[in-house]
Amino acid sequence: MKKLLIMAASLLVLANTANAKNKDVIRAGVDAPYPPFEYKAPDGSLTGFEIELGNEVCKEITGKDCEWVVQAWDGLIPGLLARKYDMIFSSMSINDERKKRVLFSNSYYTTPSAYFSATNFDPTASKGKRIGVQRATIQDTYITEFLTDAEVVRYTTADDMALDLESGRLDAMFVDAPVGMGIIKEGSKIVQVGELVKEPVRIFGNGVGAAFRKRDAKLEAQVSAALETIKKNGKYDEIMKRYFDFDIKI
Repeated sequence: MKKLLIMAASLLVLANTANAKNKDVIRAGVDAPYPPFEYKAPDGSLTGFEIELGNEVCKEITGKDCEWVVQAWDGLIPGLLARKYDMIFSSMSINDERKKRVLFSNSYYTTPSAYFSATNFDPTASKGKRIGVQRATIQDTYITEFLTDAEVVRYTTADDMALDLESGRLDAMFVDAPVGMGIIKEGSKIVQVGELVKEPVRIFGNGVGAAFRKRDAKLEAQVSAALETIKKNGKYDEIMKRYFDFDIKI
């Protein structure tokens, strides 16, 4: 019995030590790959605009990088609510539907969505066309509502969607404009087609923000303040220019 008590006490000390070490680490949920926002480098580490920006935010608050947790897009909010991570930092647009479930930080970027195609695809003549979207995104919502005569093909990742577009199994894909631009390689037949899309606001929202459980208002305030600091000290622009050759706005 004495040995068991000593063992239990030792385990408790180890657990408390681990918690002490980790209590200041912010766990961030992210859907990867989604270049240029988040993707894996050749060595397997996560990189991208949001990974670098998120790490700067976490360092402003805790002095440490974020602890990144990879999660498929359609499971990001359920994972947050199940406490798998402390925030979502993964190109999540701020809109009224999501505000019912989560709390958002201030916006940290705003970009339009765009169609990309290897053919002369016309969004105004979409009857019978196969259009790829990432499942449960604002692009999915938009196409489902407004292009009712098209066949919507839903994907878990943007990479799989791009492969089908390249191979001719899709007529077009509808994604965040920077994501589509990042997919276009030199010599590729894929080009942006049609007008950029950023309305209605009820679907596309008012920019992208970090998402939190509603009870975590203190963490949201810290993240919003850190984003403002990073914007003012020039680090935001430094990171942005490494990934984009145009202003994605903040």
